[in-house]
This record gives sequence, C-alpha cells and structure tokens, in this order.
Amino acid sequence: MLDEFYLPLYHDFFIKWIILNETSYQKDGVQCHIEENNDKFQSISFEMSHVKGLVTVWYNNIVEEELYRKNNNDLLFYLHYTIIDLSQCCHLFHEFYQTMIKHNNQKRIKIAMCCSGGLSTSVFVNQMKEVCELENIPFEFDSLSIEQIYKEYHHYQALYLAPQIAYFEPNILAYTKKQIPIHCIDPTDYATKDYRKIIKTIQNNYNIDAKCYPSR
Repeated sequence: MLDEFYLPLYHDFFIKWIILNETSYQKDGVQCHIEENNDKFQSISFEMSHVKGLVTVWYNNIVEEELYRKNNNDLLFYLHYTIIDLSQCCHLFHEFYQTMIKHNNQKRIKIAMCCSGGLSTSVFVNQMKEVCELENIPFEFDSLSIEQIYKEYHHYQALYLAPQIAYFEPNILAYTKKQIPIHCIDPTDYATKDYRKIIKTIQNNYNIDAKCYPSR
C-alpha cells in the first residue's frame, strides 16, 4: 500500500536524486543540466568530451536512457523501463552512467584501409564499422587512396593495404620511414569479405605493434 501511495511521486524523487548528485558527476568530468521540462516529461543531459547522454523521465513513470557518440551521433546505449521502485531506477541509472564513463575514456584507434582509389575499401570500412559498433571494439576506420596515404598517414595508428596494392608496401615504408605500422590484408579474407577475421587480425597486430611503435 505504501509503495502504491508513493508511486505517482517516483518520477519527481528520481529526478531530484539525479540532480542532487551533480557534484559527483563534475568530479568525473561530466557536465549535467536540465535539457527540457514540460507537462509530459523532464530530461537531463550529461556531456563529456566524447559522449553525450540523456535521461528522460516521463510522468507516467517511464524512463528512457540514451547515450550517443558526439562526433557522429552514433547511438551507443538505449534502455527504457517503468519505475517500480527507487532502488531499481537508481541501479539502472548507475549502469547507464558507468557505460557513459567507459565509452568516453575508451581510447579510439584510427586505422586506414587503403586501396588504389579508396573506393573498394570504403565498402569494407562501412561494414567493419558496423562490426566494431556491435562488439564494442574501439577501432575507427577510414578509407584512403594511395595518394592520400602519403599526405595523411600520420593521422593513423596503422595502415592496411588491400591485396591489389600490396606491392606498394616497400615504397610506403620508405616514405614513412617506418614511423607507422603497415600491414597487407590477407587476400582470401579480403575477397571473401570476412570482416570479423580481418578485425581479429588487426587486434592481434595492434597488440604486437604497440611494443614496436610505442609512440603510436
């Protein structure tokens, strides 16, 4: 009976509890403010350097928690639920908050996939981005042409050459003075579009390269 009495007030209690913890968010580098307040819902925004979160509490006791990457607005986290009691919603808010901290502090590793004109690897880049998003792998992929390699290689932690330009590897190594790891994509993996295997190879290479190229 007591829970039923307080149930209509839970949304207000929950909002006030979130806002009262603002000092602890600031210690984590999180900026918190009321995004919107109307007769249907209240929403609170959380901003960090790389991610933005939004918690919306509707007056029918529905809560939505969203987390986006700021540079491309990709959705990283979405959860909605009905408030049953305050301990439940505080726990789920904590899960949202810790996920936000984790994503913001996760080091992003920039990888360039290279082919002659940058077109064929652009298809690979899009597919591999999807795999990395699904599996929470911190790789960022771009597609580069041979010409772009020489101009932009220093923006990346590694270069991966498509099989059709693998013969350029010695020239690129000489030009970059071996300042950056350069690898050739396995022809079978490339031809069969085995994106997960290629990403696994990149992960293994990255761990090895980190010892040889500590400044990367």
